[in-house]
Amino acid sequence: MSASMFRCVSKSLAAGLLLMAAPALATPPKSYRQETVVAGSHFQGVHGLAVDGKGNLLASNLLGQSVHAVNLSTGAVSTLVGPPLGGADDVALGPDGSIYWTGYFSGQLMRRTPDGKTRVIARNLPGLNSLAFRGDGRFYVTQLGRGDALWEVDPTGRKPPRKVIDAPGYLNGFEFGPDDRLYGPLILKGQIARVDVDTGLIEKVAEGFTVPVAVNFDARRENLYVVDAATGELVRVRLPSGAKEVVAKLPTGLDNLAVGPDDQVYVSNMVDNDIRVVNPADGSVRLLVESRLSVPSGIAVVPDDPEETLYVADVYALRRVGGREGLVTQTTRVLSSQLNFPMNVSVTARHVVLSTAYLGSHSTLQVLDRGTGALLRTIPSPNGAQGVVELEDGTLLVAEAATGRLVRVDTSEPAVTTVLAEGLGGPVGLAADTKAKEPGVYVTEVRSGKVTRVRLSDGARRTVATGLKAPEGIALHPDGGLIVAEVGRKRLVRIDAATGRVTVLASGLRIGLPESEGLPPGYIPTGVAVGASGTLYVTSDIESALYRFVPVP
Repeated sequence: MSASMFRCVSKSLAAGLLLMAAPALATPPKSYRQETVVAGSHFQGVHGLAVDGKGNLLASNLLGQSVHAVNLSTGAVSTLVGPPLGGADDVALGPDGSIYWTGYFSGQLMRRTPDGKTRVIARNLPGLNSLAFRGDGRFYVTQLGRGDALWEVDPTGRKPPRKVIDAPGYLNGFEFGPDDRLYGPLILKGQIARVDVDTGLIEKVAEGFTVPVAVNFDARRENLYVVDAATGELVRVRLPSGAKEVVAKLPTGLDNLAVGPDDQVYVSNMVDNDIRVVNPADGSVRLLVESRLSVPSGIAVVPDDPEETLYVADVYALRRVGGREGLVTQTTRVLSSQLNFPMNVSVTARHVVLSTAYLGSHSTLQVLDRGTGALLRTIPSPNGAQGVVELEDGTLLVAEAATGRLVRVDTSEPAVTTVLAEGLGGPVGLAADTKAKEPGVYVTEVRSGKVTRVRLSDGARRTVATGLKAPEGIALHPDGGLIVAEVGRKRLVRIDAATGRVTVLASGLRIGLPESEGLPPGYIPTGVAVGASGTLYVTSDIESALYRFVPVP
């Protein structure tokens, strides 16, 4: 990827684009100019890596649902498997040159043969994470998060998987050693372990890590390299003693690694969405693939800020970005903090409120102090939270896409949830309208294609617009109109809140990754925000970019 893709200077992508707007409380602009605030990336968080022996690094892209090849000399990225089949958390090469990858959300294990044919070779293994071949061709995968087990799998898919170990302690990125034992981190124990896959015996190799996530042997297969996601350290573990030595200190958020035949260590970072190369001889580090955002989804403009600073829920981080110059001025990272995979964000004078659509233990609401960034509250949201809005009294309104409900979460400890409205068709985006005579909130319904207004006093509903295709992000414009990302038609529209009239503002946008099996509606939402100047801001999940539409007089 060329360095020019990451310049801070915003470039016009469609100067002079005529975008007719509908009349509302004030006269809307007659046209907008589309610009890049933060340029994009090929990835939506880089995960598993494997050197293919042909001058490329295979890189898995879970949320982007793709598998890529990265040229080791130039850093050029190409796509081997695109969405939705390529939802890979880890990737490996088989003895015959086939590429294998794990579908964490789908629970499927995939294989692409050298002739380009792709098929599922195992199913119903939710949380599939890491995989590796033993020297004799036997194949092993592990479940993590949505399961905790090690399995042996037939590489051809003809035989059903065989469970080797149940609940080893979150066994993650592993590799077989010269002794045919499997070496890998036990995340929950902060250890590196050695597993005899024939007997199930687990032995400790090294300990004292914070969040060890992956290991690889050096080229001579004598020592292990370990990446720790919470500390950002690349550590060499000498065998058989287990003695540790820090080789390089990298940014936190490391996810996986691969070692080339020249002993260069390639490290992926899902928070920074990049790949770095470490020379273990001197600890020097260089970027191979660079990005500025990871998985930009929900966005919010800081109230009354003339610079229109944006908070970006970047899934693996919360970032603050200058709306005018595109500089990332603050990043709070998952794993090394208490942040929990933010997918939606709203901002008030005092607070930043985050929500995540991850189902299970990761699904939470989090309230942060806007001034200090300190985490004030974490509220479990087991049904998966999409859009979230904080009202003046501190009550939270939350869209539950999986259940079709709009709920209130009060300020008590522990928080109490009450249903304000139900039967919604995949509610995703929320825009509060609290200054109206009858305060309410606008809701996008990704499944039913509606925008609905829900009255806060009693939950009464009014359909504002229908016939949309997968509407997600929504924001209230200063002129009273609603700005909506209609993801299914890849366009930005304005909706007259009184009449429901829909006007197309921009089309052909790079938004809307296809839905993947095992994920709730609108899983990675396309975010929309409106500044006081009338500038419209939109995130791109496909390009991992942030765009703006500037009104032209």
